[in-house]
Amino acid sequence: MANFITRLFNYDAEKALAKEMSQQITQNISSKLMTERRTVLSAKKITRLLEQCYESAKVYQATYKPGTMRRAILANNFKWELKSNGYPDDFIDVATEGLIFELEKQTKSKAPKH
Repeated sequence: MANFITRLFNYDAEKALAKEMSQQITQNISSKLMTERRTVLSAKKITRLLEQCYESAKVYQATYKPGTMRRAILANNFKWELKSNGYPDDFIDVATEGLIFELEKQTKSKAPKH
């Protein structure tokens, strides 16, 4: 029983994925560039990067079929990883909102139709 409860409240997969997604963003666009010279970045490049990042979340969702709590933990950890890497709040909000939207979209497409 203790093993079941431990697994039930273990969010290591969500935390690891959030860290991996944040690192993917950091490798492609530094927080310094995003903060100091955002005007040189195209919206298309940022959008493409975020979409690539969300692909990992789609694979995670298809594999683990997380519930609301696990999706929230993933999004929250993603937000805090970006914040700890020094990204501006408006970018963090957009990136996190996009992740939540993507996870919700996947959940709704899998919902049974009445």
